[in-house]
Amino acid sequence: MAMTGFQLRRLTLVGNGVPNAEVQFNEGLNVVSGPSDTGKTFIVQCIDYMFGASNVPKPIPESERYETVRLALSLPSSKEEFVLERSMRGGNFTLISTSQADRTLSAKHSADDKDSVSRYLLGLSGLTGKKVRKNKQGVTREVSFRDLARLILVDEETVISEESPILSGQYTTATSESAVFRLLLTGVDDSSIISIEDPKVAKGRQAGKAEMLELLLSQTKGRIAELQLPGDAKVWQDQLTQVESLYEAAQKELAVEQQNAASLEGKRRVELNGLRKLESQSGVLRELQRRFTLLEQQYLSDLRRLESIAEAGSRLGQMNEERCLVCGALAEHQEHEHQKEDAAPGDVAQSCLAEAAKIRALISDLHLTREENDKEITRLHDQCELAREHIRAVSADLTELLKPRVEIALLRLRESQTTRDTYRHVIELNGRVNELQGLLSDLGNLTATKGAELATARIRADETEDFCQEVESLLRAWHFPGLDRVTFSEGDQDIVISGRTRASHGKGVRAIAHAAFNLALLKSCLKREMPHPGFVLIDSPLVVYREPDTNEGGFSHDVKDAFYRSIAEDLRSAQVIIFENEDPPFDLDNKATVIKFTGASHGRQGFIPKKH
Repeated sequence: MAMTGFQLRRLTLVGNGVPNAEVQFNEGLNVVSGPSDTGKTFIVQCIDYMFGASNVPKPIPESERYETVRLALSLPSSKEEFVLERSMRGGNFTLISTSQADRTLSAKHSADDKDSVSRYLLGLSGLTGKKVRKNKQGVTREVSFRDLARLILVDEETVISEESPILSGQYTTATSESAVFRLLLTGVDDSSIISIEDPKVAKGRQAGKAEMLELLLSQTKGRIAELQLPGDAKVWQDQLTQVESLYEAAQKELAVEQQNAASLEGKRRVELNGLRKLESQSGVLRELQRRFTLLEQQYLSDLRRLESIAEAGSRLGQMNEERCLVCGALAEHQEHEHQKEDAAPGDVAQSCLAEAAKIRALISDLHLTREENDKEITRLHDQCELAREHIRAVSADLTELLKPRVEIALLRLRESQTTRDTYRHVIELNGRVNELQGLLSDLGNLTATKGAELATARIRADETEDFCQEVESLLRAWHFPGLDRVTFSEGDQDIVISGRTRASHGKGVRAIAHAAFNLALLKSCLKREMPHPGFVLIDSPLVVYREPDTNEGGFSHDVKDAFYRSIAEDLRSAQVIIFENEDPPFDLDNKATVIKFTGASHGRQGFIPKKH
């Protein structure tokens, strides 16, 4: 991608007895962020002033002792810097360069003046000597760098304007402003235009317009007839007012029924939670009963074993001593020193009987506990049945009573909405009929002189297809909500996003769409190696943008972050400077030049150093 134009490197304020105020810029994305009153807007005004603006920057208390503004520029392929210097009170420029002697540049553009700041900047941009139309008769003039300013430098008021990014809103300059946009978009100027046009051509064009208007008028009237609505525009407007009232009433009715349903649903949820708790308690007790059964079986087994041991002990105690089973010696001849002293069989029998008595007591206690658990299980079972009955009752209310009422309210809402949309559509079509009839009337009143005027200088939609694709690509990369297709309105000389003009949106969307317009123009010129100053500066493109609510399906919530990341990635070889109140994403520092003004005692307070 070849790079044209130049880039900003440094803005410096110089004064006596005060430290220089300076901000530096680099290739790629530059972000200057910070709260209000930190000098961001003042920087934008100073840069605009150094590009030949007649108005000096609006003074602020911190700037009162500064006298000179310096703006350092460089070509993308060169490290050599060129410095423009100008007094804060106005006047001409001084061009300072290490490779040549200083020279004075006049502030005002003139076709005969070779040493003006406008001609110097146009030369860096590859646009020296280009011509554009200045009126409908085809009279041309030389392009001034101030003609490009609104396409590369956008202040905080212009960015939210309803006016097209191409136009300033002044009728007398609209033709040249459209011509400048076409020049950057196509690379072709108006130097070949002949200012006098053949009246026959103008007459034929006028007849074609009339034919097209009549066709559109006939089609629009046919669409009105298809709706088969009685009455006229006044009747339709009255009907629309009534239907809108019905629609609002249906909305309120539906809201009430939905609230009632939500209340019953909440009650059923509480009952279900209670039922689950009761069932859980019952399940725990049933498991205990099962384990108590196993414990009783163990107790009975131990009891039988102890009784057997006691009986065996009693029997052994009654037996006489006999000969040794090994050697056959009589008892009195046997030696017992190697044997451990054993308990007497009678004592073992008594111990077993005592232990058996304890186990019988435990079995008795276990029987009592199981009886109590059985009672509790029965009680919990009754409560579960009662809870189930309550749940069935609430469910019946929801199904048999509220559900039909909600469906009826929803049906009324849909019917009134359909009727409302129909009347809105017929009123819109009627307004279009009136507009087309007015255009036909105006066309019929054109004089022969006006018929000889050149075709409009406005850019055509077919000339902007690639440009619109660039705008759409940027908006899609920024996760613009609900994006469908971007087209160009010849009438508004502005982009149309998803079938809706940029001007019809709120301030936040207008601002971010304005940024997309200017950046897409820069990208388009870079891709096709068309002349362009090579940078774009935008003040506050995001400050009034509010992301859609979380309940608006399909809307993303990261437009602002995607805005910065996309520019940092796609325009690395150009230069984009963004001024914004909020800081960019924290992970952007390694991909862009980020300058943060804090407005406080920590960090960099603002553009101009505070007095100590």
